[in-house]
Amino acid sequence: MASNDSSKTVFLAFSVNFFIAGIKTVIAIITSSSAMFSEAVHSYVDSGNQFILWFGIKQSKKPNKLIYPLGRGKEEYFWTLVVAVLIFTIGGLVSLEHGIEALSHPKELKNLFISIIVLSVSIILELYVLYKAVKELRSKAVDKNLPVFKLLKKSTDGPLIAIVVEDFAATLGLGIALIGSILANVTGNPIFDAVSSIMIGLLLMLSGLFLGYEMKHLITGETINIQTKDKVIKLIETNEFVNSVESLKVVSIGANKYLALCNVDYVDSTSDNEIVEINLSLKNQISTDFQEITEIYFNPI
Repeated sequence: MASNDSSKTVFLAFSVNFFIAGIKTVIAIITSSSAMFSEAVHSYVDSGNQFILWFGIKQSKKPNKLIYPLGRGKEEYFWTLVVAVLIFTIGGLVSLEHGIEALSHPKELKNLFISIIVLSVSIILELYVLYKAVKELRSKAVDKNLPVFKLLKKSTDGPLIAIVVEDFAATLGLGIALIGSILANVTGNPIFDAVSSIMIGLLLMLSGLFLGYEMKHLITGETINIQTKDKVIKLIETNEFVNSVESLKVVSIGANKYLALCNVDYVDSTSDNEIVEINLSLKNQISTDFQEITEIYFNPI
């Protein structure tokens, strides 16, 4: 289940992107800039995506033990995968097509200084959202000193991963659009603007592919990090009635939520009633020390 912090970050990103999208649309009409048009499309797609992420978070919190005995945490991954598809198709392909059209049939660009100002302000706003998202991503990580790319690979918070990827792409896309607008304004050549639009389209397509790839791993049940897994095994094996842990399988079932399946070899003299009490004690210990492991099942062998 995504935390309240994830919901707040999603709402912040939605608010900023929708505000920026409206301004970009007006500027794209005034200047006839294809790069600004691509950026407006980018912001509208991001706004729609963030609404979908918010919807996914809300859906994943709805309890229904009869139909979903392990909860609906993985529903976040489905909606985040939908977001990845939208980034690739609507964001990437539309921007790419518009850029190619502008390159084939260049138009005279007007009032580009307005675009430059708007893009500069937009970069500052997007950097703020990106900073907040990365800060939250680090706060949930076991190793907070890892590079952002590795944090994204290790995180199980689908909406938060999407926000970081989207805002990184948005910031980089704005930088590309800004450079293209400056070059087009200085040289008077609209080709720079068209090339910027194409590059933004390719950037969005690459972002969509990366996000979709990460959601594929989470949907199919990515495991917990090896350090935590080893600690859980060590905790179980410290129990005097346990000979060894024959196997431990831990898979993601939602944002920061894992299911643990453990095959345990108990001391031969241990009775069934004692095994029940031991398992209950171990569950309480694991739940206390590793709060991300929310479902634990023991199988005596």
